[in-house]
Amino acid sequence: MDQPIVSPIVIPIVISDRVTAAGFRLAGLETLVTEPGQVREQLRQALRTGRPVLLTADLAEQVPAEELARVIRRARPPLAVIPDVSGHGHAPDLAGKVRRALGVET
Repeated sequence: MDQPIVSPIVIPIVISDRVTAAGFRLAGLETLVTEPGQVREQLRQALRTGRPVLLTADLAEQVPAEELARVIRRARPPLAVIPDVSGHGHAPDLAGKVRRALGVET
């Protein structure tokens, strides 16, 4: 009988503020706490690991929209924009921006 293929669990990296990071660390995720002006470098560092990345929406606003959209479209590794622990910040509508840029939606 063939052995089932078991893939290892890949733990995402969360880039966030200190309070949000504390909650994700309790859930067993790795976190990168960042300060304003360091978000792009922290994002690049996390993406180099090849693991999924979760980035809080307030920090995502500090990354140029074109760069963020390119990383999300590439999807290797996957990147998701999430709200912070207080619920502030909403994920940008990147899919809508891409559809508008392609002329599919006005």
